Amino acid sequence: MRKLYRIGLMCLVCISLGTSVYAAELDADQERAALLYLDNQNTYEGMTRAYKDGYQPVVQDGTAVIVVPLLCDGKIKQDTLTASVDLGNTANSPFVYRNYEKNFIKSAQFINGTETTQEVFLIYFSIDLIEKRYNGIYPITIQVGGTVENESEIKQSYTSYVVITDGIDPNEANNHDSADMIEEPTSAPIVLISKSVISSSPVKAGEDFEAIVTLKNTSTAKSVQNMVVTIGVPSSDFELKNESNTIFVGNLGCGKTTDISIKVHVNKSVTDGNYPFEVAMSYDDPSAMTLSSSGVFQVTVEQPLSVKLTMPDIQKEMIVGDTIPMTFQVMNLGRSGIYNVRCDVMCNGLSQTKTAFIGNMEGGTAGEGTLNVFVQMMEGEAAYGKTSGVVTLTYEDSFGNEEIQEFPFDTNIMKKPEITDQQLHNQEEEAASQWWISILIVAGLILIIGCSAGAYYMGRKKR
Repeated sequence: MRKLYRIGLMCLVCISLGTSVYAAELDADQERAALLYLDNQNTYEGMTRAYKDGYQPVVQDGTAVIVVPLLCDGKIKQDTLTASVDLGNTANSPFVYRNYEKNFIKSAQFINGTETTQEVFLIYFSIDLIEKRYNGIYPITIQVGGTVENESEIKQSYTSYVVITDGIDPNEANNHDSADMIEEPTSAPIVLISKSVISSSPVKAGEDFEAIVTLKNTSTAKSVQNMVVTIGVPSSDFELKNESNTIFVGNLGCGKTTDISIKVHVNKSVTDGNYPFEVAMSYDDPSAMTLSSSGVFQVTVEQPLSVKLTMPDIQKEMIVGDTIPMTFQVMNLGRSGIYNVRCDVMCNGLSQTKTAFIGNMEGGTAGEGTLNVFVQMMEGEAAYGKTSGVVTLTYEDSFGNEEIQEFPFDTNIMKKPEITDQQLHNQEEEAASQWWISILIVAGLILIIGCSAGAYYMGRKKR
């Protein structure tokens, strides 16, 4: 008998995001509402491949293991999500039905079989299978919920398709009735984001950028048609420059890709950070069944930095052996904070005692730092003379990138004047003269005091 039923080992997991409710207003710290999205780049415990590579739940030893790694762009209250399992219709289901609700705490998990970790909500369920089960593809829906720090609720759902290949072949069970023979099942086509390229990264607040997003039909057996892509921006601070937030793609063949262009203007008020853009896709399979999937790409935004240093008046001539104090004033004229602000002086013939450390500065603030430089002979052929140096202003942005500004200056290192024998003799004569003057002044004071005392005594005697 020709075997009509075959089950492929490949399982694609279809992710469909449910309704999500976010805060309409930001709190005093202007925290954005949390957004959960699937980590489709990495593998975790219980996974043999990443979602982007065609993740399939592992079925062995009478259980099906479902893993959904979720990343969060925002703050979930107590870093805890509650997840439950919907096993669907009980008819011909291979699963053991029970309450599979659990809490999951955000934690560091090893990725890709290495010692590298990722902070993630690792949703992990082990579903027991009944002993008498039929081969086939069965959907499982993971429902996830949590509370954002501003008390808004967030709810999402994720549907996985579990492939059973170690059960009863339904074709053999019905081999005596050709009318009841089951057609070979094939996975539904799934369209995912395979790549995104941002025209400039990071994007400067107040500027425009273009994102080229590559969509891929991961199915090798079924094409899709009538595909419509809807773009969701993170907030009203991001203005979509496309004619519409929906893009019609049409048909996408098996394993084929297509690029869409998304143009956005970022308002000047947007703070530094990573912002997620949601791409929702709706399409039909060859049987005209409507399907959907979604993905997220992130855009890094940073405020343009504007930092000004007020240079001290550096002497045009310096004498070896002198110690010269210097004060530096720094102004942060941008909207974002700058960190570890410091000034240094580098010059042949000058040695600074310490760095002028100013510290962290919020946008629109000023700070001040001081240091001392010790004047010494220059290194090289000439110990004295003209020399050039530079004041270095160093600071870091909110992403930890170091910025350096340099301010050159010139000065003249001079030898300390020598005292000749004649100058020493003159100083000794001047000191002696000053000594006799001091003696005369003291004697005069004594005479004045004596006269005053005598006059006082004679006055009392007359009375």
